[in-house]
Formats: sequence, C-alpha cells, structure tokens
Amino acid sequence: MATITSAGIGSGLDVVGLVSQLVAAERAPADKRLTTAETSVKAQLSAFGQLKSALSGLESALSKLTGNGALPGRKATPQDGAGFTASASSSAVLGTYSISVEQLASAHKLRSAFAASNTQIGYGTLTFQVGSGTPFDVTIDSGKGTLADIRDAINSQAGGKVLATLVRGDSGDALVLTSGTQGSAGALTISASGGNGGLAVLATSGGTLTQVAAAQDAQVVVDGVTRTSSSNTLTDLIDGVSLTLTKANPGQPYSLKVESDASTLKASVLGFVSAYNAALSTIRTQSAAGGDGKTAGPLSGDATARSMMQSLRSAVGNHYAELNAIGLSTAVDGSLSLDGSKFDAAISGNPQAVKNLLGDDAAFGKAMRDILHNFNGAQGLLDVRNQDLNKRLKSISDQRATLDDRMARLEASYRQQFAALDALMAQMQGTSTYIANQLGAANKA
Repeated sequence: MATITSAGIGSGLDVVGLVSQLVAAERAPADKRLTTAETSVKAQLSAFGQLKSALSGLESALSKLTGNGALPGRKATPQDGAGFTASASSSAVLGTYSISVEQLASAHKLRSAFAASNTQIGYGTLTFQVGSGTPFDVTIDSGKGTLADIRDAINSQAGGKVLATLVRGDSGDALVLTSGTQGSAGALTISASGGNGGLAVLATSGGTLTQVAAAQDAQVVVDGVTRTSSSNTLTDLIDGVSLTLTKANPGQPYSLKVESDASTLKASVLGFVSAYNAALSTIRTQSAAGGDGKTAGPLSGDATARSMMQSLRSAVGNHYAELNAIGLSTAVDGSLSLDGSKFDAAISGNPQAVKNLLGDDAAFGKAMRDILHNFNGAQGLLDVRNQDLNKRLKSISDQRATLDDRMARLEASYRQQFAALDALMAQMQGTSTYIANQLGAANKA
C-alpha cells in the first residue's frame, strides 16, 4: 500500500484548515486574557509616566522658590545718559549710588604703516610679549612676508595671545595688532630678529607702528571710592550688583537706583500654581472613575493615585490661611489661583512672605517637597509601582511564550491524530475497492 505523504489525501478532509481552527479555538481564551492584561498594564505604565512627569514639573517650579528665589528680586536703574548698564540680584541692598566712569578698559592695539598688498615687508622672527608674560616667537618665512602673510602667521602661531587683521584703505593695507589681554596687563612689546631685517618696521621700539588704542584699565568711582579693573564688566564692585561700563564721562557722576522688584517672584509663584494645577489635572484624568458615558482612566480606583491627590490637597488645606494671605485661593476642584493685587500688597508689606511659606525651611514648602520626594523620588512610590508593573509585563511575556509552546505541541498532536485517521481511511478505501472488485468478478462468473 502506498504511503500517504500529505495530510488529507486518504480522507479528503482539509486537515491543515481543521488543525488551524482547532488550535485557534483552544488558544483564543488564554490569548484574549493575556492581551487584555498586557493592554491594561501598558496603560497603567503610561499613566504613571504622565503622573511622574507632572510631579517633576511641580518639583521644578518649587525649586525656583528656594534660597533667594523666594525673595523679591531687585531692579537696577541707571540715570539717563550714564555710561554704564546694571543688573542686580536679590542679595543687592536697596538704595541709590553715585557712579562716575572715569575711563574704559581697552586692549592694546597697534597699526603698521601702509603698504601695497604684494609688498614683501621682510622675513625672520617676530618676538611678542604680552604684559609681563613669557615672550613667544612668530616665524615669518622668506617669500611669505606680505602683510597678509604676516597676519596669517601671527594668527596661526600666537595662540590667541595676539590677534592680527588687515585694514584696507586708500593708501594701501595696514596690519592691525590687538592684544588678547584687555587692560594694562595686556600691553604689547614686539621685537624683530634674523632674516633680512625688514621686520624691524613692526617692532615697538624703532619701528613704524602707530598706537590705535592704549592698554588701559577701566576706572570707576562709586560714592567716592575708586576702583580700577582690567575689564569693563565688574561683578563685585557693589554687593549683588553687576556693572557694565559703556562710556567714559570723567568727573560726571550718575545715579544708580536699586529697588525691590517682585515681578520675578510673582512669575515663580504663578509657575508653582500652574504646575500644581497641572499635577491635579493629570491625576484626575488618569484616575477618572468613568460611568455616565465617560471613559474610566487607566488608574481608576488605584490607591496610589488617590493617595497622591489626597496628599497634595491636604497640604494646601493645612496651610490655607498662609496661602490666602499672599493671594492664593482654591476652587471647588482643588485648583489654585493667585490674586495679583493681593500678592503685590502682601509682598510690599512683608518681602519675606513667600520665603516664609514656600522657602526651604517653611512648613508648607517642606511638606510639599516631602510629598513629591515620597512619590517621585528615587525608589519612591511611583518607582515601586513601575517596577511591579514591569514585572507583570515580564510575567505576561513568559506566559505567552508558554502558551506558544503548548499550542505548538497541541498542533503537532492534532496533526499526528489526523495523519493516523488519514492512513486508516486510506486503508479502508483500499479494502472497499478490493471487495468491490471481487464482487464484480463473482457476478460476471
């Protein structure tokens, strides 16, 4: 009897289709259960990710209200025409200062005599010294002695200690050399040696260089106190005040007023209000109960989300009187709002008001930071929940692999059974044909 090599040949049945349907029917309940569980876990992971992001935003807003960030800022206003600009930090003392800019700091700048662009000035070695620093050499090769060549050699070899450029005028080109160090400490000394002697015109002694700008320090007088600086920006002249000198007006004092400015503090408090409301909104959305045609959030009924909402609202409720004193109030849903006029009046009367409420050691500020740390910090509750959910995802993946393995074994079993049935039916068909043939022969006899 011939061997059956393809399932269904002996029986005429669609064995492949039958096996596929049987395996699919067996797999469906477990597959649906695993898919549902996986979808739920992934939705919860995404929801916790959004909560973590919202709490991080609240942490960031609170961080701006630490240290001097919880105090009113300062506004520095120079008198019109003053030769300086100013900015002040919150540590600056309120008051008015008399300031005169006697001279500006400038880098030493020298200019060569004019020459045609193709004129070979010379070759050899130029030795530079910036202030009292260590001298260094710049080599000018033979045939590379035009002003443009000398410029390129200086910029290539001086390492920024001296800067060279060309200025092209009606009388020809001029090489301009500028010290890389501002102020009197950057005075340039140049000498030439070797070569054909032509570079001597670029020496500061005996050459033809013209001084464009002297190496001088800035000098400013504040309330009769003289200060010299190699820079036109002074950050330590007045406590908490940074000055940038722009124009010298010798002997002419101008006023600088340092006043309180609560606008930056108000912006920080509004940032906190916005971040707090965003956190509440995110928690509310992700933990929505659903019903009445509304879709339930992925964390509906979740204890962590419920605890987070209660903790934040309780912290506000426990310090509501202090919050309201600076213009903060809550709506029915727990969201905060700020009355700007009330805030301005509160800060005007007590510049420490926000610091006393939201500062590092303030009761409300500390309570909020502790809540955020417990939920959002390293190994906080959100991290723990995420770890648990990821373990569940791993378990679902393992269960799916086990299901795949079991279904593969079941499919093999079904194929084996159908192969046996196929062979039996083929045998029976052969026997039936044999008997029919014998009966036919007997009838003819």
